[in-house]
Amino acid sequence: MARGKIRSLSEAPARGDQERLLKTLLSQLDGMVYRCRDDEFWTVEFVSEGCRALTGYKPEELLFNGGIAYEQVIHPEDRGRVRLAVREAVIAGRRFDIAYRITRADGEVRWVSERGTGVYAADGKLQAIQGYVTDITRQREDEQALREAESRYRSIFENSIEGMFQSTPEGRYIAANPALARIYGYDSPEAMMTALQDIGRQLYVEGGRRQEFLRQMHIHGQVIGFESQVTRRDGNVIWIAENARAVRGADARIRYFEGTVEDITERKTYERQIAHQATHDRLTGLPNRYLLQDRMEQAIRQAMREKTRVGMLFIDLDRLKHVNDTLGHHAGDEIIKVTALRLRGCLRDGDTVARFGGDEFVLLLPGVPSVESVVQAAQRVNAAVHGPCLIEGKELNVSCSIGSSVFPEDGDDPEILLNRADAAMYRAKQAGRQAR
Repeated sequence: MARGKIRSLSEAPARGDQERLLKTLLSQLDGMVYRCRDDEFWTVEFVSEGCRALTGYKPEELLFNGGIAYEQVIHPEDRGRVRLAVREAVIAGRRFDIAYRITRADGEVRWVSERGTGVYAADGKLQAIQGYVTDITRQREDEQALREAESRYRSIFENSIEGMFQSTPEGRYIAANPALARIYGYDSPEAMMTALQDIGRQLYVEGGRRQEFLRQMHIHGQVIGFESQVTRRDGNVIWIAENARAVRGADARIRYFEGTVEDITERKTYERQIAHQATHDRLTGLPNRYLLQDRMEQAIRQAMREKTRVGMLFIDLDRLKHVNDTLGHHAGDEIIKVTALRLRGCLRDGDTVARFGGDEFVLLLPGVPSVESVVQAAQRVNAAVHGPCLIEGKELNVSCSIGSSVFPEDGDDPEILLNRADAAMYRAKQAGRQAR
């Protein structure tokens, strides 16, 4: 009997059988298998039949970019991110796993997940890219819906010490907690949301503050420590600090903002007090020499731009030491406070009177037209300061000596101008003593 040829179960199928088997397996996959070149357009060399259900395009339309390049199927806003992620992975010799949007042939936007790797030659050179793409739209929608539900209810009810909110980009509250309503002076979140239909117009004191909030959200996707003044229901103005983030939908568009609000009015008041104490004299409330220095520099810069002058009057009270020695420092302090009030009465808009120290004051006159106008100002100051002052039932005569300097005639530096005005004051005081 002739021997028949029998194939063992362990023998591999013929090449044709292998190709048919592979084609059958690929056609049954719920997704698209591909291989493409590493070129400008990611030219597709192989694509499975699954591309039809996934993208709406036939395999021959994607193959060798016959009808459309696959990169064009990727949503325009995601193309750069996808190419960068794939490029970094294949250069590093690792797999990539990335989610992005595609636009199907019928115009529908879908989310997909792509996993793949580079194909390398023996010398390590990248030859191609191959991978597998599946539709994850339903998964993304479910995950997004779950995140939104969890964040909506958790953010409202947790940590109720702080105000919590969700608001639309258009400026309307869609959720709030009782703490936020209390901060803004409302009896309930519902009353607050009903009343505040335009956050930018009704809440923020500073015009354009809402626009700045939106600008930071657009750039960073969040705001941190966003401080603003807002108007409460009762009309009082308070300071708040906001921390918030943008919540996006499956289409990557902003659905709403959610965040926290803290009333920082007490802190801001304290900060203002500290800043005022650092720049103002405690006895008179006048600017001190540090604030004067800053305003002198500003005045000189402005005068240089506008081609005007800056006048400076250095004022020293006469015989204050005698008052301190005979009546006590409290009497001298009263004379200093009276003098400060009289000097304030000499000010124009934009002028500064500062207590320079002890019994010395400086009057800064920005934007004066001439040297003569500074002399006239000195005469007004002298007339205003001179006069009786009733201290503890005693009438004391107050007088002063005044020296002046003018920018740019006497110098272009604050220190030089101060020194020259001080020297002129000293000469005036000496002349007064000689006259007596």
